[in-house]
Amino acid sequence: MEKLAAPAFARLKRDQLLDYKIYAENFDEAKATLEEVRAQLEQPLTSLEGIPLGLILEATSAFAWEATDLLSNAYSAGHPLSELRLLYPSVVEAWESYARYSEAYKQSDEGQYSTAAIMPLRDTGYSRANRLICFAILLGRKNLLPRVAPLIDYRNPCKDGMLERLLAPYIADRGPAPSECTRHLPYFKTLKIFNAAPAARPQLMAEYLDEWYHASRREPYHESHKRGISFLGYWSWEAAAFTLVLDIDDASYRDAEFYPFELVEYARQNLREAASGHAMESMTHSLRCKEGEACPLAGQWSSLGIPAVTRFFDEGEIMGGAGAPYGLTLWIWGVNP
Repeated sequence: MEKLAAPAFARLKRDQLLDYKIYAENFDEAKATLEEVRAQLEQPLTSLEGIPLGLILEATSAFAWEATDLLSNAYSAGHPLSELRLLYPSVVEAWESYARYSEAYKQSDEGQYSTAAIMPLRDTGYSRANRLICFAILLGRKNLLPRVAPLIDYRNPCKDGMLERLLAPYIADRGPAPSECTRHLPYFKTLKIFNAAPAARPQLMAEYLDEWYHASRREPYHESHKRGISFLGYWSWEAAAFTLVLDIDDASYRDAEFYPFELVEYARQNLREAASGHAMESMTHSLRCKEGEACPLAGQWSSLGIPAVTRFFDEGEIMGGAGAPYGLTLWIWGVNP
């Protein structure tokens, strides 16, 4: 991922409150941290001997935090969503690295009394846990959620009502979702949307987004645009994730101020393409044609017979025979294994 030039930023940015200088400083800091820590971690283990585990833990925590914040900053700035999708697995790896060293620290004399979660859900870790889950769902990285969930669970004394409802469709055996959220507002209001009848959900989501910023006044990102480089954009990631998970028609709130609609459009387009691909695969696997008929789909066809014969036919071409002993040759799409 390369930093956007100022003219491209001005044209593409998704959050109009984001200033280019703030974006660029955040981007440069994140990139420098990620490159420096990754280079250190790739050294032979012997070169890390003698370095206090607490310092390594501090470095890997910065590694994970910066990687997550880079996703938010890049979305707000207008980076292509395909870039964010490519970045996402590295973000998960950064958190896994932090978790490994957190556990090693816990096992050491230095950190034997540590009880800290790597993403404390009752504190600022909630925002990062929320983003990790929502970006996985919206960027088509749902297969990584089984790796994300243990990171969120790590030393957290309880689960969260909203996050568990987002994880449930993709991870089995998480147990019943709590009826409370560890960070009450604004997230608690999503539970009402989840429990509502499908027809009522668009209106409830529109109301949620209308109240979202004010209800977030106790969250660390609130009014961050007034605090220098801490601003990464204002987005209700959970609104987008629930819209996709619950298949809510977002026509009534698509233009809501804090709704990252482009992520939802991207996710739905990926789902449509996947469904189309599965339909085509299913159709071609069962596609058959007889000798003397026009070929319905160009490609390799195999005769139904022993031994099987494979030939290429163009679409519309009259399919010839393969000397079937029982008369007309029956052709099947694809190469017979």
